[in-house]
Amino acid sequence: MRILFLDPPTGGGRVPERVFGCTYGHYPIPNIFLLTAAAVLEGRGHEVRYIDAPSAGLTESDIQAHLRENPYQAYVLYSVNLSRELDAEVRRKLREVSPESVIVSIGPAPTYYTNEFLDDGRSFAIRGEPDLALADLLEDPDHPEKVPGASYLRAGGPTHVPAELIVDLDFLPHPARHLLDRGLYYNPKFRSSGGRGAYTAVLTSRGCPYQCVYCVPNSLSFSREIECRRAKGTKPPWRARSASDVLEELRELSEDGYARISFIDDEFTIDKQRVMEICRGLSGLGMVWGCLSRPDSVDDQLAREMAAAGCSYVDVGVESLDQEVLDDINKNIEVEEIHQGIACLKRAGIRAKLNILLGSSPLETLDSLRHTVDEAIRMRPDSIMFGICNPFPGTVSYQTALERSYFVKGDYYPVDVQRESTVCLPHLSKQTLEREVRRANRKFFLSPRFILRNLGRISSPSYLIRGIKAMWKKLAP
Repeated sequence: MRILFLDPPTGGGRVPERVFGCTYGHYPIPNIFLLTAAAVLEGRGHEVRYIDAPSAGLTESDIQAHLRENPYQAYVLYSVNLSRELDAEVRRKLREVSPESVIVSIGPAPTYYTNEFLDDGRSFAIRGEPDLALADLLEDPDHPEKVPGASYLRAGGPTHVPAELIVDLDFLPHPARHLLDRGLYYNPKFRSSGGRGAYTAVLTSRGCPYQCVYCVPNSLSFSREIECRRAKGTKPPWRARSASDVLEELRELSEDGYARISFIDDEFTIDKQRVMEICRGLSGLGMVWGCLSRPDSVDDQLAREMAAAGCSYVDVGVESLDQEVLDDINKNIEVEEIHQGIACLKRAGIRAKLNILLGSSPLETLDSLRHTVDEAIRMRPDSIMFGICNPFPGTVSYQTALERSYFVKGDYYPVDVQRESTVCLPHLSKQTLEREVRRANRKFFLSPRFILRNLGRISSPSYLIRGIKAMWKKLAP
């Protein structure tokens, strides 16, 4: 079977970022979730192609010309909330070009809004984890009732087969990165890390054991979480690949010329011993890398091991520095633990980027919000991402926002979370939240300390141009 995985062009509009799934893209990240499913199909003998149209700068005309010259029997779209309308139009056009082809939607949007992805009898959705189920469906699309997590239309209406969680992640093949044009992808966090080599993302675990009410994890973890909550009322268990399997993939990447790695696990440092084993195996590969972590998962010993293994940055989930807010959003952390974790990273020479969510709790006030912003800046991190908490469908915060009528339009609608709010909270209006995120960005990114420190990190004209574009998105009125 000839199968096309497609990230469609946006017609000049904003590009929905599909790996983390909750923002519009600032830089292109390879979608390794999709590439793992592609690797399963290749392993079964199918011919697979992947086109990332936004990253490649391809237009709708380019895609149409390609499809006329290269007919496919199946198309796969990886959809997130921000891409729902775009992907619906793409499915319509694909059906015009290929009336008999199979169209399958995977990702968090078809997991949550399943029925709207079932356009006809040859359109399907795979809810939750698609890696194995997608191959099963494409090999026998006339019998989707046999496929865990499949949703489809029949005469009686939509039918949804119960999904199954993948228990042994080591069983899965490594992502089919040979389908990528590796030159399209980069991460500006590595601009000052030194060394050369291609950039990619790596996933070593799925999910997170914590219960934060606002959390939108990476889009694959979110898919499995949405489906598990719907079926069982609970989050799915955290699953991790063995350190040996992770190191096998990293050695393959090193041999293939990759030297800059973003671990995109929701929380890379949950299992300290496992991370230290990975770090010791990384030490001889000459890679620079970064990850996401809770601040209370890092101590001095782990930070030193990570730095020695080439860790360049850590994105730290802080959200707030007000204890009442942290308790209300079920963060399960003390403010002092946040300070300690950031200090450990700084002592080890690892750059820390803080993720701050404004309006994450209905208890938040203008005073507590500004306290968080000021305290975050006083911690002197390498960078801060200020965002507005826009409750995503599938989260506990979303249900709360619906029940308490916080949404300004009555329900969720897609926005750029770093600029716009969808809610009015008891003490913070939509306009106040949007004003305060602009104020926070200007206070941090226009400070002399930030500007002077980053001027010395400009390694090329292209990095300068990318930096200016990213800054404009943050600071423009």
